[in-house]
Amino acid sequence: MGWGMATLPATSGAFLAAPPLQRRPLQRLCVGHPEVDFRYRFEAAAILCVAFSGSRLLKAARPQSWLERLVFPKQGKTCPQRGVRLACRAVAPDRRGVSRWILVSRGRPRLEDDPTGDLMREVETVWHSLEPDFMYLPREDRLRALSALCVAALAHQGQCRKSGEPYLIHPVAVAKLLASLKAEADVLISGLLHDTVEDNMEIGFEDLEAIFGHDVRRIVEGETKASKRAKVGTKGLGLDLLSPLFRRLPGANESQVVSSADEQAENLRSMFMAMADDSRVILVKLADRLHNMRTLQHMREAKRFIIAAETLTIFVPLAHRLGVWAFKTELEDLCFKFLWPEEYARMDALFMKRRIQYGKFLNPAVRDLKELLERDPKIKEQHVRLRITGREKGMYSSWDKLRRKPAYHNNLDNIRDIIALRVVLDFDRLPKETDADYKTRGNELCYHTLAVTRNLHHWAPPDGGPCIKDYIRYPKPNGYQSLHTILVRCSTAVPLELQVRTRQMHAVAEFGNASHWVYKGEQHSEHRTTGKRKSKRVAWLASLKDKNRDGSIDPYQFVQEVLRDELGKRCFVFLRDGRILNLSRGCTALDAAFKIHTEVGMRMQHAVVNDVIVDPSYVLQNGDKINIVTLPYARPSREWIHCVWLRSTRNKLQAFFRKQDNAEREELDVAAAVATVSTLAGTSQVMMGGLPLPGTF
Repeated sequence: MGWGMATLPATSGAFLAAPPLQRRPLQRLCVGHPEVDFRYRFEAAAILCVAFSGSRLLKAARPQSWLERLVFPKQGKTCPQRGVRLACRAVAPDRRGVSRWILVSRGRPRLEDDPTGDLMREVETVWHSLEPDFMYLPREDRLRALSALCVAALAHQGQCRKSGEPYLIHPVAVAKLLASLKAEADVLISGLLHDTVEDNMEIGFEDLEAIFGHDVRRIVEGETKASKRAKVGTKGLGLDLLSPLFRRLPGANESQVVSSADEQAENLRSMFMAMADDSRVILVKLADRLHNMRTLQHMREAKRFIIAAETLTIFVPLAHRLGVWAFKTELEDLCFKFLWPEEYARMDALFMKRRIQYGKFLNPAVRDLKELLERDPKIKEQHVRLRITGREKGMYSSWDKLRRKPAYHNNLDNIRDIIALRVVLDFDRLPKETDADYKTRGNELCYHTLAVTRNLHHWAPPDGGPCIKDYIRYPKPNGYQSLHTILVRCSTAVPLELQVRTRQMHAVAEFGNASHWVYKGEQHSEHRTTGKRKSKRVAWLASLKDKNRDGSIDPYQFVQEVLRDELGKRCFVFLRDGRILNLSRGCTALDAAFKIHTEVGMRMQHAVVNDVIVDPSYVLQNGDKINIVTLPYARPSREWIHCVWLRSTRNKLQAFFRKQDNAEREELDVAAAVATVSTLAGTSQVMMGGLPLPGTF
């Protein structure tokens, strides 16, 4: 006999009314009978979920799979119909009252969020391609990343990029870029979620915090602020914000720029403030911008121009200042491609011709160098693992160098560091070896390796003698350490730059400050500290708070000063003790004194540059040696206000003079009050006929 629609409700009522011990026969009658139509099995599954709401079975980790076996004991998961799974997900008692974002983060979205199961199938497909990049993380962090992927998939469901591809491709690509830097789990998760709140009004920062924690919320919130841009319009934004760039671009006009200069300046200020709060925001923003630049061809020409100009003016200097060379070079070349397409095509043709020539010599050089180093007794004794790779200088960097320096005569062959070999030394820590001893041994191995390379066959120092740049003894301000030297091919005069560094130095060279935010685990070295190490603030970014202490500074002026003082061209000078002072180009001797320490600037008597006493207004040049002479009783002069370049120096001087003026006013007020009292006392004595005042005898 068939089962009609009227039969099931009656049976269901009996099922719900029956005592627990009598439910199993009714259970088989209700959903296990072979003649039950599938349309009613869906409803039956829902009834079972409600009926067993107090059962320990439904409180288990996977009630869905239990109900699948219960309703379809023979077919199970292979059943072509998904009704039971949807019913289980829809009415399971441990899901009631739970946020849809928490549910999807567990891989169990609501019925209305994933009615066909396509969402979770897409997540599964994407995760198969993404998980190999995350394998350096422990399993619990990979599961958190999978939860973030589920949330991102739901938040971006139905959204597409300009190319027509699903929007989920973008956060996944950002996460892969961050994984290439071996970023920690919170940074990867933030990369997957960085556009969720901005692009979906139904999810908020509080939802992300509830699922993934405060750090993820802070990074995503900061990146969201950093992503706010004024919309492209027709009114035009004065070109002053990017004026150094736009002056070089033929045909640039105000219709190509962003509307409302004040709005754009305020957005940039918000971005810098967000980065100052948590510097990991920069890493996510740089990865986001790099993927956007890779797909920029799908945007309108005017918007391509604006985004590329903004990237070259703001984000490339940010990557450079942080030392994230892995992103910086590619960002530069992509900007070069969209801003100067003709020059890009010319440089690309020049590089193509030379790549063939370089390849003939580079591969044999790698082979010969490796054989030479592997035969060395000291390297053998210390069990040093060698990694030798080739590197080609970026096209934009080469073009910019030819354009700025007439000494190269616009000839690419005159640049000596177009190709380079990197020798990375990796060795294990000895038992009970301290960090200082381990670092010292690495430095010694670098110097020894450089000495061995002088015996490299077919390569010799240039005619002028060995040219060595020792960035181990004198690191760059961003922490870069390495040994550089130039070798020349004997028969063809092809120059080759050789770089020698340890694995730790290489991490800083590739990732810059980002190397402090990578996961440190046992898989890297058994002697290294397990777990995570975070460095959330970068000193020069934190100093931006000083520029914007009360928020009263004009946003346009603030952005101009950041671009000039922090992201502009740099000037490196040597202090008396050999340390390098990193200043913006245009800084004076007085700026350098305050950069060393505020008290040094306040007590400065005079400055000595290259053994010559100079005025406070002397503009420092690259490589200058500066010594600040101080005296305990020295005080700033008001004329110094006209001798400074940095706003931070000017603010400190103005604060000192305001305090000084207030103290002088207080002294005058006290003196005036004393004089007034004395005058009144004298007048009273005269009026009383010369009698002494009470209490004065």
